[in-house]
Amino acid sequence: MKHRLARLVALAGLLAFRALAAESVETAPLVTDNAPILRTWIPPVYPADALKEKIDGTVQVRFIVDAQGRVTTVRVLEAGVPQLNEAALAAVRGWEFLPGIEDGKPAAYCLDVPVEFFPAEAGKKIKPGFLPRIDLLPQTAPHTDAEPKLAPPGEYPAILSERKIQGEVAFACVVSAEGRAVEPRITGATHAEFVLPALVALTHWEFTPALQGDLPVKSALVGKVTFNAIGNSREEILAVNGITAPDGSVPPVVPEPYMVADPVWPFELLLKGVGGSAVVEFEVRGDGTTTGVKVREATPPEFGRALAAALESWTFNPAVDGGQVVTVPLVKRAEFKPVPAGKESAADPVERLVAALRANQIGGAKKLDERLTPIYRAQPTYPVAFPPSDRPAGRAEIEFVIDREGRARLPRIVSATREEFGWAAATAVAQWVFKAPRRGGEPVDVLVKIPFEFSAPVR
Repeated sequence: MKHRLARLVALAGLLAFRALAAESVETAPLVTDNAPILRTWIPPVYPADALKEKIDGTVQVRFIVDAQGRVTTVRVLEAGVPQLNEAALAAVRGWEFLPGIEDGKPAAYCLDVPVEFFPAEAGKKIKPGFLPRIDLLPQTAPHTDAEPKLAPPGEYPAILSERKIQGEVAFACVVSAEGRAVEPRITGATHAEFVLPALVALTHWEFTPALQGDLPVKSALVGKVTFNAIGNSREEILAVNGITAPDGSVPPVVPEPYMVADPVWPFELLLKGVGGSAVVEFEVRGDGTTTGVKVREATPPEFGRALAAALESWTFNPAVDGGQVVTVPLVKRAEFKPVPAGKESAADPVERLVAALRANQIGGAKKLDERLTPIYRAQPTYPVAFPPSDRPAGRAEIEFVIDREGRARLPRIVSATREEFGWAAATAVAQWVFKAPRRGGEPVDVLVKIPFEFSAPVR
């Protein structure tokens, strides 16, 4: 219970992501403003033979009113008496509407209406401006959700292939009337490296669009892109991610890494070509969150602080013992391999950026073709290092590079009221993804700076 309040925000985000991940897709109609309004109503003309035989009944008609208020497609939805169908359709074709409004603009709508035929009503004169009873006015046709027809998984990123991390990316988007995902926004990811492949996968998804009656319409949708599982055991996944029991052995019960953030490279050490390592102790609780994060050893100390900040944001599928979830103590080891000056690889995005920064070749975001657009932003985890009696508010400012693919990289702590806030903010930024910046149509790397505010968790 010691750190429960401090992790409340992070845990709430995890639970929301897992609730989303439990379902493949969920859809909802977009909010609309106003359905079409019947302006001119023409009563049906009773077919002579039906009137002679005193045939009565109701014909259910479905029709579309276009953005100009004109009735277009008309069909019998449910016929009571076949002799009355054409008369009902002819009447509806003559109606006039004020067009419907969606997102502030005229839009097409699909409507349903019952058209009644009763011999006693035949031949009655209708006064100008007269409308039928309220129960005979058109109503908007029911909505049917979009459904995926083709939902290929993402291509597992090569950079994570040895680490065997679960690949899931939660998203929200609009499914167009043509059945394509547009305006995607990433709402959660088990690792930042899955975000861009997930966006690529979404371009290949196909949907049966949502229907408002017979009319294909755009609709909001949330779901997830998955990545084919590697198939390794939990023990193997822990091992390849440098995680063991405190004594270096395989834990007797094993949790599985779920949402993972990599430690940021301490900026000054990275540019100087200084490497090192760190060992950090922590526990995985029954709810999958981490606690008791403590640096056991690190050379230099900055590597320990970076690794500890990353582990504070990790979540796991918890360990189970005897049918009960249990707390498991663990240790993670990490190596920080230096990038020697003059030996950077242009093929490695981090090494390429390190070389550019060393040469002072990355500029700011002025004169880009469009404003920087975030696609995915992980939220900083409030540091658990502060005791319950001292949960301060704080601030940090982070400078970082948005590379030509849109990945946020190489965060530098410019300032922080407490160093823990700086590391937490830098860890979050390193997971961010933007729409790829361009200048003059060409992809570019840009250097940006952003402040963070930390509020003390409510006790």
